[in-house]
Amino acid sequence: MKNLIKNIFVVLGVVMIVFSCSTENNTFINRSYHSLNARYNGNFNANELLKVAINDYQTNLKEDYYSILPIVALPNEDEVKSLYSPIDTAVAKCTKVIQKHCMPSNDKPSAKTVEYNTWIDENWITIGKADYYRRDYEGAFKKFLFVKKFYENDPSIYISELWMAKINIALGKYTEANFNLTNLDNIIKEQEEKAKKEKEEKSDSKSKTKKKDKAASFPKKLRFDLEITKADLCLKKNEKKEAIEFLEASLKFAKKQKDKARVNFILGQLYEENGDRTLASEHFSKVLKYNVKYEMAFNARIKRAFLGNSTKLHKDLLRMLKDAKNAEYKDQIYYALADIEIQNGNIPLAKEYLTKSGFYSTTNIRQKGMAYERLGDLAFKEKDYVQAQKYYKECANVIKEDYPNADGIRNKAEKLNDLVIAVVTANYEDSVQRVAKLPELEREDFVKNVIKKTKEEEEKRKKLEAERLRELQQNQALTANNGNGSKWYFTNTKTRTDGFEEFKKVWGTRENEDDWRRSEKVVLTFNIHVDENGDTLKVEEPLEEEKDTLTVEFLTNKLPLSDSLFAISIERSMKSHYDAGLIYKDQLFENQMAIKEFKSILDKEFKTDFKLLAAFQMYRMFEKSDEPKAIEYKDYILNHFPNSDYANFLRDPDFFIKKKEIDALSEKEYLAILDRYNRKLYYPVIAKADIVIDSEKENVYRSKYLLLKAMCIGQTTDNKQEMIPVLEKLIVEYPKSPEAQRATELLKILKEGVSTNHTVDFTKKSLYNYDDKVKQWIIVFVGKDETSSAAKTKISDFNREFFSREKLKISSKIFGDDESIVLIQEFDTDLKAKDYVRFYKKTRKHLFELQKAKILVITQENLKILFQTQKLEEYEDFYNEHY
Repeated sequence: MKNLIKNIFVVLGVVMIVFSCSTENNTFINRSYHSLNARYNGNFNANELLKVAINDYQTNLKEDYYSILPIVALPNEDEVKSLYSPIDTAVAKCTKVIQKHCMPSNDKPSAKTVEYNTWIDENWITIGKADYYRRDYEGAFKKFLFVKKFYENDPSIYISELWMAKINIALGKYTEANFNLTNLDNIIKEQEEKAKKEKEEKSDSKSKTKKKDKAASFPKKLRFDLEITKADLCLKKNEKKEAIEFLEASLKFAKKQKDKARVNFILGQLYEENGDRTLASEHFSKVLKYNVKYEMAFNARIKRAFLGNSTKLHKDLLRMLKDAKNAEYKDQIYYALADIEIQNGNIPLAKEYLTKSGFYSTTNIRQKGMAYERLGDLAFKEKDYVQAQKYYKECANVIKEDYPNADGIRNKAEKLNDLVIAVVTANYEDSVQRVAKLPELEREDFVKNVIKKTKEEEEKRKKLEAERLRELQQNQALTANNGNGSKWYFTNTKTRTDGFEEFKKVWGTRENEDDWRRSEKVVLTFNIHVDENGDTLKVEEPLEEEKDTLTVEFLTNKLPLSDSLFAISIERSMKSHYDAGLIYKDQLFENQMAIKEFKSILDKEFKTDFKLLAAFQMYRMFEKSDEPKAIEYKDYILNHFPNSDYANFLRDPDFFIKKKEIDALSEKEYLAILDRYNRKLYYPVIAKADIVIDSEKENVYRSKYLLLKAMCIGQTTDNKQEMIPVLEKLIVEYPKSPEAQRATELLKILKEGVSTNHTVDFTKKSLYNYDDKVKQWIIVFVGKDETSSAAKTKISDFNREFFSREKLKISSKIFGDDESIVLIQEFDTDLKAKDYVRFYKKTRKHLFELQKAKILVITQENLKILFQTQKLEEYEDFYNEHY
């Protein structure tokens, strides 16, 4: 009997389930069955997927605490790709539920006027949210608009309106977003007023019999999201005062600790920006009451410390520095300590703290940039412009484009770069000249002493670097032990330490630098085997030849010991002092520093044209401020350079105006004479040339007249030797002019004779072979003003941003005697390589001045031939023809 009853119940259950599967019958059983599936199989599971995905993203997000935090941290276009899987799964779950459990079914959507399954609208909203997170704003908007229109008397319409506002904010449609939010505010206001009125009329018995309004109430749990969305809109519109009001209001409705903490942190940032230190400190203190990520807690603590008094702040920061949990935040703590010391006027200690801040900033590039920029500002304020430029350059090398005033910092580095080159060059040339003047024995002892000191300093530097490396490793070990370790090699302390020890076993202790396997520069050569007929059989791997630069012989050879080298060194030194003086005077307005540079030129006992230029600059600087000094330099010019243009100007202030008029007339006369030469009227040309050569020494076209006279003589006589005296006179009087260069060529022809004509063999093959089916390399010639290490860093950063998919390899070599090159390998086709070159030439980001470097496409085989021949011009001809 019991079994019979049991079987009956089983059969009845099966029948109920079968009949409840129908979506067309609006019965309690049917609604319960389909609602249960829609609620849990669809909405609940899908929302859990979205919640876990977004929470994981926000938990692992490295936020920018230097800027106002976004109210809700969401993934950007690149970051969201890693969330596609859970988002798409959530959409699939809800879509399946909608297809199977709508009541009635969606077979004829246009004919459908009602939905009996109370959880279908929630599934549509979940799909809309998923599309929003996926950044498919158009698709999401359609889903929410559908819910708003179809489910008129359901709370879902308010959720849809709110998310439509979020979408409009994301799309920059602030007017539409404001309309959505204002609409929700009006609904809340109406419902609150109605509730208040009903409460007042509660005692009236008639009111109890009134029919209730079918309109759905605004969900109270939505109020927090509404207020922060209004605040987000205000921040996007830069209305920070209004944003503060909405964020303060949102705290009344916040339930989760992480929401309260984030809102309080943002309020602290906004109050700090507005100058309200008390309220800012209050909100940062509230952040510490909640269980939040340590990174947020640390930043709240350090910001609160900044807002306190300096004595307490200093103690708090030192205490934070000792806390092992703050190991990875030492850079920020040291920066804060430096700020205190700057306010107290202790600049040396501030510099020490800033240096440590930069040292500990291994992952926080923004903080490293801030430290270098501050060091640059301090050096600039102290007028140590050379040191300032180095710090600004370091800052420019590490910061990203979103760094505040990034362009300004790069401009400072570039503008000071010419000054640094001038000052460093002047100091170097002055020092080598002093050493070159020493007697031979004294000079040798001096060089030996330099070598000794250099080695001692190198040993000290290595020890210091080793200590700093140990300190940094300890800091990273503390970071890893505090739960910030990673499975990735470069952030996993244990893995990197094991690798470091293994490296030392094989290679010993090596410096972290380019080409660490060798002691100094190398010359890259190829070992070529040639057979008896002269044909190349094999090109072996490059050989590296070490060169020791710390020897007496090597350093002595660098000194200007001959008269010609000494004269060249003097000219370089004088030009550098003069360039530095002009930059100090005209760009930095540092007259005293400019005077020092100009005076160093005048105090030299050498004869140089730069003395005239320096004296005139000194005269102009003292002209209005110190008349006796001005007269002194005026007399200097008149006595030492009486025939110069500057002397003529001092005698007659209108000299340059008159000279300009005379030069214009001279130009007109020269063009007329040149026309006569072209019409083969050689004798009148010679007559005019003789007048200018003998009587008009200041004529700016005198060198051209000398050349014209020589050319006319060549055309009017068979004895070409008569041209020689005129050509030699031109070379002596105007040695650096283009006319002198042409005269030299003519003299060579006159002495050696005209070369015979040879038939050109156009069938002759080039040494190089064009093959567009092999891998292509790119070669960048760095130049002498850039180190190979810096060039590799810049090109690496450039490749990482613009050509990351190519997975390019970079190496540096030495070409010729001492020219550095960077090799970029490798491209599948020559088209890809040429596209890279085109983009390289028009992109300054990361490359800076390296953008102007010579860059060529080359194959590996052609590269070997280029290194073998060392004739770059030949390859450039080949390159221009084929690439």
